[in-house]
Amino acid sequence: MSDTRAETIADKVRADAKMWARAWKRKLTFSLFLRLFLLEPGFQLAFSLRVMELSAKVPGFGKILRRLVWYTTVRSFGCDIGVEVQAGGGLYFPHPFGIVVHSHSKIGRNVTLLQNVTLGIVDPSDPGCPVLEQGAWVNAGAKLLGPVIIGADAVIGANAVVLADVPANSVAVGVPARVLPKKAARVVSSVSACPR
Repeated sequence: MSDTRAETIADKVRADAKMWARAWKRKLTFSLFLRLFLLEPGFQLAFSLRVMELSAKVPGFGKILRRLVWYTTVRSFGCDIGVEVQAGGGLYFPHPFGIVVHSHSKIGRNVTLLQNVTLGIVDPSDPGCPVLEQGAWVNAGAKLLGPVIIGADAVIGANAVVLADVPANSVAVGVPARVLPKKAARVVSSVSACPR
């Protein structure tokens, strides 16, 4: 997670666009970037997070400006991604609706979140939040709750409820989520990663 602080906002936007280009198996060009910016809600959501981050740096009324951008994002996408979320470059939201991310969650580089994913707390008295390491892929409807660490390139299955750490390069499925044996994990992981 330490690499996310070294990235500038421009680096993050560029990485977001490259992630989309990779998913579409295309080279990132200005025309593709323009299409993403104007017509792709998932890229627009990621871009709005970058604008929130930039807004916070405005002297005097940055917090108010950031909150206004957040409100617009909530209204536009039906998502609630906290204003203080730390997110690395390469965010990929192919279906950017219904996503809820607690403000203290941390998202690494090249992470994918599908629709209706929740990253949140278990108990208000214990506000530990999820940490997603580089390359994590969280499928539709998954709930990651509490101070869990999702390892690099791990895949979380659809509608899984994750209450414990998930090791790198593994797959977690079920309610509560369990980590699949490596052999089964390879099959599920290759299916989940198709649009990557």
